[in-house]
Amino acid sequence: MSQPSQPSRPAPAVLLIALVVVAQALALLLNAILTVFDADSGQLPGTALFFLVFLYLLGATWLIGAAIGVIKGKAWPRGALIVAELLAVIVSFTYFQMGEIVLALALVLSGAVVLIGLFTPALTQHMVQRRGTFDT
Repeated sequence: MSQPSQPSRPAPAVLLIALVVVAQALALLLNAILTVFDADSGQLPGTALFFLVFLYLLGATWLIGAAIGVIKGKAWPRGALIVAELLAVIVSFTYFQMGEIVLALALVLSGAVVLIGLFTPALTQHMVQRRGTFDT
């Protein structure tokens, strides 16, 4: 009788990508909270404010789901994260122009780490070895 093999621990690159993506999701959640309680947000109409908070929450959900998918070795998070990280890098240029250097650098660096990490051999191997399993 063969024993089921223990799942191997993900490589450090896989954990790093998941950690950065979760940190980005937490930043979006923080943005949603700050938008609701910010006194200057009264400049936006109520529907625009609601929609902005909705987009923050949707983005955070997307990123958390993708981070879980990366840890589980699913293939779909690669495309989802490429889209999210390219958007983060594009938005960072606006923050550079506004003089928000720290925020812009955080977006560029986190986006670069994830985009480069998505194509590392460790992550590719992690996704390939789990492709044959049908676990949820």
